[in-house]
Amino acid sequence: IVAFLNRYFTIMCTIIKKHGGTIDKFIGDAIMALFGAPISYEDNCRRAVAAAYEMREALESVPLEDLILPEGMKFDIGIGIHYGDVIVGSIGSDDKTDYSVIGDNVNLASRLEGLTKTYGSKILVSEAVKDDIKEISFLFRHLDDVKVKGKAKAVGIYAVDVSGEDFSDEYRDSYEKGFALYKKGVWNLAKEYFEKACECHPNDKASLLMLSRCEEFIKAPPENWDGAISFLTK
Repeated sequence: IVAFLNRYFTIMCTIIKKHGGTIDKFIGDAIMALFGAPISYEDNCRRAVAAAYEMREALESVPLEDLILPEGMKFDIGIGIHYGDVIVGSIGSDDKTDYSVIGDNVNLASRLEGLTKTYGSKILVSEAVKDDIKEISFLFRHLDDVKVKGKAKAVGIYAVDVSGEDFSDEYRDSYEKGFALYKKGVWNLAKEYFEKACECHPNDKASLLMLSRCEEFIKAPPENWDGAISFLTK
C-alpha cells in the first residue's frame, strides 16, 4: 500500500505543481492542494480545473501491480474544487508548523470531493469556480443545487467535461430541462426528462439519482421545497 501510494502521489503531485498548485498535505490517501498561495495567478480556478482533468486522464498511467482489486471494481478518484477566501499561513505549535489553509471554503471543497461518489463524477466544482472560468475548452454540467453539512445556503454543483464526447447533446438537453422542472417542484414532468437522460446514458449515477428523487417526491412531496437537497453527512 505504501509503495503504491508513493507512486500515485508522485504522479498526481507532479501534475498539480505543473499547473501552479501547492501541495498542502496528504490526508490518508487524499491530496489537499491549493491554487493562489503562496503564488497567485489571475486564472487560479482554470489552473485547478485543468490540473484535475489531467489527473483524471493520468489514472490510466498509475501502476496497479501492488493492488488486488475485487472483480468488477477499478481504481478511481474523486476531486472537489471550490473558490473563495481562506485563512492561510504557517499554522501549528512551537515545534511543528504546516503552511496550510483553513476556513468554510476549505470545508466546502472537501464536501464536494465527498459528493463525487454520489453523483458519479470524477470532478465536481462549485458555481463559484464555474463562474470564474472563461475558458471555452471546459464544459460544465449543472448536476444539482445542494446544502452540504454545516451550510444553510445552497451551492450549485457542476461536473466538468472537456469535450462533448462524454455525454450527448440529447442527454444534456434532457437533464437540463428535467432539472429546471425539478427545482420548480414539477416532479411528474421532471421525471420524464430524467428518464430520457437515463435512456441516453443508462449508467449515469446523476440522472438515476434525480429520477429516484422525483419518484420519491411525487409520492411524498418535501415541505418548504426551495429547489435544493440537504446532505446531513460529510
